[in-house]
Amino acid sequence: MDIRWTISIFFSGEVGKRFVLNLTYPSFCPHLGACGVDECSRCKDYDYTSNIAMVHEFNEPQSYGIYIEDVNTILPELVTADVLIAINLHPDVLVELPRILADNNYKALIVPVEDGRWCSVGLKKQIENECNKVGIEFASPKPFCTLKSNSKTISKFCSYFKLGMPKFEIEMDGNVIKKVKVKADVCGCAYYVARRMEGYVVESREEFWKDIHQHQCAYPCMASMDRDAELVGAPFHLAGYVMVYSFSKAAGIDALDFVPEYFKKFIL
Repeated sequence: MDIRWTISIFFSGEVGKRFVLNLTYPSFCPHLGACGVDECSRCKDYDYTSNIAMVHEFNEPQSYGIYIEDVNTILPELVTADVLIAINLHPDVLVELPRILADNNYKALIVPVEDGRWCSVGLKKQIENECNKVGIEFASPKPFCTLKSNSKTISKFCSYFKLGMPKFEIEMDGNVIKKVKVKADVCGCAYYVARRMEGYVVESREEFWKDIHQHQCAYPCMASMDRDAELVGAPFHLAGYVMVYSFSKAAGIDALDFVPEYFKKFIL
């Protein structure tokens, strides 16, 4: 019998809001600046509303100041689920989550990082250590669309919700992209790219890559454009390379030489 996975989401800001809407109101994306309300084709064939145990929106992290003396004063009562996704939360909240989740029988914690200021490398390591102590799986993709895992829980969770690095199934007719099906995505951008690229005639790799990237930017991508020391580049730029590489691979077009060396370890 298939396991029915459940998810809880803690977030602040527009990225978290988009993630929630993408899972629960898949036809809402035109209102986020994508295809346009009058052009929506209802391309998303899912609705995970019944799989969401709880959603809680926090104030922006900076509104709480540098330190939160008692995290419990701003935490909601937690509803048990399999996985918690924590998006753009105060560091003092993040470090407390592993213990709290373990007490409520959670299996994993995912902390996406669209901006390096959301979760520093040191903080990420601290959270990972705390998760290891209490037996909870942990992932912190930067940006969210680099999410991939070989771990038992997170990999199965991502497969169930079709979350992770963009993944496509593409039917070609010669050099024409005839049909595109999205197999994995985190924010809805892959669906927008898929729709815009159907019917595309591939005449040169360089133009093909440029057009994929333009559609990815136009969704729009909300990853930070600031250079990140860990990535040696901006999360926004890595997200673009992820999309181009994934789409090209599905179309049978090698894009490995398109990806800068310093980004390859996050994509391959």
